Amino acid sequence: MPKVCDNKCVGMLVWDGDKLLLIERKEYNFGFAPPAGHLDGLSPEEAAKNELREEVGLETGELRETLSKNIPNPCRREQGSHHLWFIYEISRWSGSVKPSADETKGYLWADKGKLRELAKRLEDFAGTPGLDVRGLPSLVDATNLSADWKNNPGLEPPWYFILKELGII
Repeated sequence: MPKVCDNKCVGMLVWDGDKLLLIERKEYNFGFAPPAGHLDGLSPEEAAKNELREEVGLETGELRETLSKNIPNPCRREQGSHHLWFIYEISRWSGSVKPSADETKGYLWADKGKLRELAKRLEDFAGTPGLDVRGLPSLVDATNLSADWKNNPGLEPPWYFILKELGII
């Protein structure tokens, strides 16, 4: 039986100095993104800690919420038409990065230049500089159906808007 979306997600901005940890997703939503996932009945803080552990093998006790925002991004779960995102900044963690073999192709530490490059790749794919969040559902669909995008992705579409709002890109 397919999972039903709770329409709530967490995302973790893990910093090492001026570099942001990104994973490349193996499955829907294809692209580079910070670790993230659904709440699935947990509090946002519990879900953030669990997803950080599951996706990249890091532990943290320190979370600082930087954004809470409803975004019209679809997901592959039933009724997944939008998500209330809780974004946390993490500057202290323990362990070393061990990406999930099930969920990720790999990871990188991205500086501002690399983040801009990945954002531009998404804009180029969409054919539009300065994307509009209202087009997010069709952009998510397009990136997930494109073999070219899967082989050479940029920022995962929802994260383009989150990182823009936070002034990171």
